[in-house]
Amino acid sequence: MHTKRVLPLLATLFALAGAAAQAQTAAAPQATDSVRVTSGSYYHVTAQEAFDIEQQYRLSNGQRLEVHQQDNHFFGRLIDDREWQEKPSVEIYPTGPGQFVSKKGANFVFSNEGTHVVIDDAQFLPGLHVPADTRSASTANGGTSIRLVSR
Repeated sequence: MHTKRVLPLLATLFALAGAAAQAQTAAAPQATDSVRVTSGSYYHVTAQEAFDIEQQYRLSNGQRLEVHQQDNHFFGRLIDDREWQEKPSVEIYPTGPGQFVSKKGANFVFSNEGTHVVIDDAQFLPGLHVPADTRSASTANGGTSIRLVSR
């Protein structure tokens, strides 16, 4: 009779211990040089939004940003008319309506039905051209944050 009372109590204790261990594992910080895009922050881009942003944007630094979609994934690529070699594309992940982020942390905000884009932390994009007369703001950690806007 004593065994019947102890077994449910032990099962409850093991369940609580397992839940506590799982919570500690989930809360442990991870050292990485990229932005972690979790499944909870994923945003489904509508067909109209995809149609609106899938184009080229002339940027404030003289380059163009080309946005395209392939197999339900979005990619951005900087184009410099003065160079012959094509720059690599980077995947950008939707986080909200008109908002995307790259793995390295460049943030894209599309507005006015896709006619305007602002890129914060553009220094994380491959092939970025920064004119000598461009001034950048310094971030809290002493790094440089580059903002590009479409014209």
